[in-house]
Amino acid sequence: MEIQNKISYYFKESFTSDLKAGSITAVVALPLAIAFAIASGVEPQMGLYTAVIAGMLVSATGGSRYSITGPTGAMTVIILSTLHSFGLEGLFLAGFLAGAFQILFGILKLGKVVKYIPLPVISGFTSGIGAIILIGQIPNALGLIIPSKEHVWETLHVIIFSLDLIDSTAILICIITILMLLYLPGLMSRTRYINSLPPSIVALAFSVIIVFYYRIDIPLVGSIPAGLPQLQMLNFNLALFRAVLPAALTIALLGAIEALLCAVVCDGMTNSKHDSNKELLGQGIANMALPFFSGIPCTAAIARSAVNIREGAKTQVSGIIHALILLIILLFLGPVAAFIPKAYLAGVLILVSLRMINITELRTTMHISKMDSTVLIVTFLLTVLTDLVFAVQMGMFLSIILLFIRLTNVIDIQTMENYDRTKGINATIFADPYLEKNVSVYTINGPFFFGAMNVFESKINEHMSISKPHIILRMRYVPFIDTTGIERLKSFIRASRKQYQRVYLTSVQPEVMKRMESDLELTELMEKQHVHICDGTQEALAFLKKENDNPQNRI
Repeated sequence: MEIQNKISYYFKESFTSDLKAGSITAVVALPLAIAFAIASGVEPQMGLYTAVIAGMLVSATGGSRYSITGPTGAMTVIILSTLHSFGLEGLFLAGFLAGAFQILFGILKLGKVVKYIPLPVISGFTSGIGAIILIGQIPNALGLIIPSKEHVWETLHVIIFSLDLIDSTAILICIITILMLLYLPGLMSRTRYINSLPPSIVALAFSVIIVFYYRIDIPLVGSIPAGLPQLQMLNFNLALFRAVLPAALTIALLGAIEALLCAVVCDGMTNSKHDSNKELLGQGIANMALPFFSGIPCTAAIARSAVNIREGAKTQVSGIIHALILLIILLFLGPVAAFIPKAYLAGVLILVSLRMINITELRTTMHISKMDSTVLIVTFLLTVLTDLVFAVQMGMFLSIILLFIRLTNVIDIQTMENYDRTKGINATIFADPYLEKNVSVYTINGPFFFGAMNVFESKINEHMSISKPHIILRMRYVPFIDTTGIERLKSFIRASRKQYQRVYLTSVQPEVMKRMESDLELTELMEKQHVHICDGTQEALAFLKKENDNPQNRI
C-alpha cells in the first residue's frame, strides 16, 4: 500500500514536470549525440546508443537527481585517440575498464578526492579539448570529406591542401546554424507558444529541409539503422588489456571529473545535494554496460542537465524519459538522418568547443598566479599537441608538484624574536631572568612532512648554536606529520641531547600525537631523553620554573 501511495503521489506531483523536461532534453540531446559520435570517429548511431543506455542507467543508479548522461565533447578526443591506436575492439575494452575504475572510485569513496584536482589542470584539459574539437570540425564546416585524424596538425595539413574543394553551401549552412543557435533563444523567448522549443532543433529542421528540398550535394550524416544494437562480446585479450589500460584510466578520470562537476552545477541550480560516490558508481555501471551494446564512453553533460533543470525536472525519472524518447527516435526516425548535413553538426560543435575554452577563466588564472599559469599553459599545449593520455598523466603530475610546492611554502618556523616581547609567552619568558636565559621557543607553522624538512633544518641550524638549554617546539599549527617528519624529529632530539639540551613539545594536535605514539622508537627515545609533552607553552614554562627550584632535575 505504501508503494502504491508513493507511485500515486509521484504521478500527481512530479510526472508531468518530468515528462516535459525529459522530452525537451531528449530533443536537445539528439543532435549532440550524433555530433559527438561523428567527432569521435565512430558511426552516428553509436552516439544514440550511448545516450539511450547511459541516460537510462545513470538516471536510475547515479547520485545526482538532475544530471543527464551521454556522449560529451570532453570524451571525443580521448575516444578518437583510443580508436586510432587500438581500433574499435580496443575502444570498447577501454570503455569497459574505465567503468570498472569508476566503480572502484565509488567503492573506495574517492568522489570528493577527484573534485580536488587543481583548476589550472582542468582548465588546461577542457580548453585543449575545445581547441581540438574546433579544429576537427573545420573540414565539416567547409564541406570537405576528410577522414578523422588523431592529431590536429594532421587535420590542418589536409585542410590546407584541400582548400580548392571548399563548398560555399556547407559554409553557409554552418554559419546560419551558429547564428540561429546564438540569436534564436532571445527571439523565441518573446513568443509564448514556442519559447520552450530548442533552437538546435529549429536549426536542424531548417538544414534538413534545405538539403531535402533543393537536393544539395554536401557531406551528410547518412541513414541511421532503425532498431536496437545487437549484443556483442568484448575481446579480453591480455595484450590488448595491457595496451588500453592507460587510456581506460584517462577515460575514467575525465568522466569522473566531468560527472562530479556537472553534479555540483546541478546542486547550485536547484539547492540540492548529490552523492559523489553513488554518482561514480552509476557512471561506472553505464560505462561497463555500453561496450556490449556498441556504445562509446559517456559522462554527465552540463548543458543537457541544465536544460533538464530549466524545463522543470523534479526527479531522476526525467533522465529516464529523455532516454526513452531518444530510443523512440532511434527506432522510427533513423532514415531522417540521411538528410542531416555535417555542416550543421559542425556549427553545433563549434559553439560547444568555444564554450569549453573559457576565456574569462583563463584570463583570471593568468593574472592571479604565474605558477598556475604555467601549469595551465603546459596542460593545454600537451592536450593539443600530444595525445590526451599523456596530457592527463602530465597534468596529474603537475598538480602533485603544484601541491607539493605550495605545501612546502606553507611551512614556517618562528622564533621568540619574531614576536612582541610584551605579549603572550614572550611576556612570561622575558619577565623571568631564568626563563629568558635558559629557554628557546620555536613555533612550527604548517605540515611537518618530507617537503618541509629543508625549511626546518635551515631554521634550526641557523639558531641551534645559540639555542639555550631548554628548547620548546610549539606544534599547535602542525596539522599532520609524516614518516620523514618523525625521523627528523628523532634526529633533532638526539642532536639536542648531545648538546645538553632538553626538548619540550607543546600543543600537539590529536592526529599528530596519534601518529607519533604509533612509532615505538620515537616513544622510547622520548622517554629515554626525558622529552616532555605539554598541553600548552605556558604549562611548559611553569614546569621549567618549578624544575628550577629542584637542582637534581637540571641537565
